[in-house]
Amino acid sequence: MRTMQGWGGAVVVASVLCALPWPVCAQSPQVVQVYLSYRAPADGAPAPYFSPKGMQVPLIDAEAGLVLPEGALRPAKVGTLKVGPWDRSWVRVLATADADHPKDLCRLYVDRNRNRSFLDDGPPVVAKPAPREKTGDVWTSFPRIEFALYYGRGSAGDINEKYMVSMWVVRPADAPPPDILRYSVSSWRSGQITVGGVEALVAAMDSNNDAVFDKDDTWSVLEAAADDAPKRVLAIAEAKPTSRLMFVKTGAKELVLEFRSFSPDGRTLTFAVVDRPVTKAADRAGDDTVRDERSRPRATTPFAWGTALDPALAQAKAGGKRVVIDFWTSWCGPCKTMDEWVWSDAEVAGVLTAGYIGVKLDGDLEKDLATRFNVIGFPTMIVLDASGAEVGRAVGYQSSKQMLELLGPKR
Repeated sequence: MRTMQGWGGAVVVASVLCALPWPVCAQSPQVVQVYLSYRAPADGAPAPYFSPKGMQVPLIDAEAGLVLPEGALRPAKVGTLKVGPWDRSWVRVLATADADHPKDLCRLYVDRNRNRSFLDDGPPVVAKPAPREKTGDVWTSFPRIEFALYYGRGSAGDINEKYMVSMWVVRPADAPPPDILRYSVSSWRSGQITVGGVEALVAAMDSNNDAVFDKDDTWSVLEAAADDAPKRVLAIAEAKPTSRLMFVKTGAKELVLEFRSFSPDGRTLTFAVVDRPVTKAADRAGDDTVRDERSRPRATTPFAWGTALDPALAQAKAGGKRVVIDFWTSWCGPCKTMDEWVWSDAEVAGVLTAGYIGVKLDGDLEKDLATRFNVIGFPTMIVLDASGAEVGRAVGYQSSKQMLELLGPKR
């Protein structure tokens, strides 16, 4: 085992020595360490246009003796973002009302120096509560909040790295301030390297909002000369779990890259150039969730959906049909994909028209029904028999073939 200077200043760790230079020597994979830098959104600059699911931070009422910063009013609540490798890294926050918005948590203070005081950390992030027309819920968003996290000691002293999150609170209409704050990471890591003589962009995204980079996160490698490379390398079409391979074109050949590790602080990513009989096109083919749908015939007459459950149940009972309920929301991407490709499928629409009464229920509005049917994700499709008893259920995007299975005679 030896370490040597590699492409673009990266560190290359060769596990087996050989007399011939890489890539002529193929006795063992070349292991490459790429240095990554902190990146955060900037106006007009590329950024990931997908983010992890929001994490929940419990909020409790601030203790009576806590001195609030100027302009902050009660109700005031505190919580802790448990990010970073140790509790020393965790970040305490204070959310308060103010004179203009006495019912909403619209000011956010971050204990950046971790001294359990919110009086010496600079100005708050102030947001304007925004009622949602459809639901009446009041959303208050705090975008792009940056702080430093501790990752231990190094040869030069403490290791601290920046991290950025966006936070928000949701107050149901006519309800008191919530006891939950949500956040999602906004920052990422990126670098550049020369692989096999080709300049490549490298990116890493913290997929689970814990500010610790490991095998559960996401990576991406793309040739710098590729069309729109700075944007594409951050897109969900390129960024994949670490269990997936990356590819770099070098003329007529594709180098295959296999993930090895991240450093917990995200400063380095290590991968190997491996000999695998696979191309990027073949590897990515299964990522197109609607690939099989594209060639299927479209319905000339769409299936008619209702929006009320009780009339649908009565109609189904009278006609000896079954009911299919589609719980959806306006913000649900897979719901939109179902509308475009699955409900419009000729065979699916035919089966529905012949034997079903359909009901589409907006999960944001029909909260009582969502609770009654134990809906925990969207879309959720539920099949009821003519008596109203549940006989089938599917959660998440379903292909036409999967829906036909759910709707089939055996049900």
